[in-house]
Amino acid sequence: MTVRSFLLGEGEDLDTPLRTHETVGPLLGSVHGMTSAAGRAVEHELATVVDNFLGLDMFDLMVGGWCRYAALREAAHRTRDVPGSEEVVAMATHRIKSAHRPYIDVYVDGAKIGTLEVELTVVFWISGLVCVVRDAHLTGVRSGQCAVDASLEVRGATLAERRGRRLDLPGAFALRAPVPLLREESNPREARTVPGGSWR
Repeated sequence: MTVRSFLLGEGEDLDTPLRTHETVGPLLGSVHGMTSAAGRAVEHELATVVDNFLGLDMFDLMVGGWCRYAALREAAHRTRDVPGSEEVVAMATHRIKSAHRPYIDVYVDGAKIGTLEVELTVVFWISGLVCVVRDAHLTGVRSGQCAVDASLEVRGATLAERRGRRLDLPGAFALRAPVPLLREESNPREARTVPGGSWR
């Protein structure tokens, strides 16, 4: 599930919301000689850039928060130190917030006419979560409930928003492969020397 599918669903685009909230128009208004057709083309390109950013994976955002969660990190360290071991971790009710603030500089004929500031916020409210950790990897989510709030703002105008949508964690996020919980740490036992450097 991507942020885009969560916020917009299928078949929706950002062209109309950008135009309705006049997020691009004020930038283009200062450009002399720009036709309405050219303005719509610029709006469409900007909508496409923002839309591509919404391809972020919802589960990746959630795991990014879990990788900083003490109980899972401790289980990851213990199972890494004892290869082949597995732990089942029941996690307390918790919240994960993922905030992103990219921006798009807009140029016409080589001159910068302004900046399109984007703000994406996704908040996961999670309870009753049971995770399986094996060899420092998240290998399964056996239960848990999740409510998600998400909003997309461009130049301070809210283009899309969803509040309180409930997700069944095991059903919504079936793990296709184990997820490393200690990505920033290397295991000395896994290091290998190769010509020109090291491999992990």
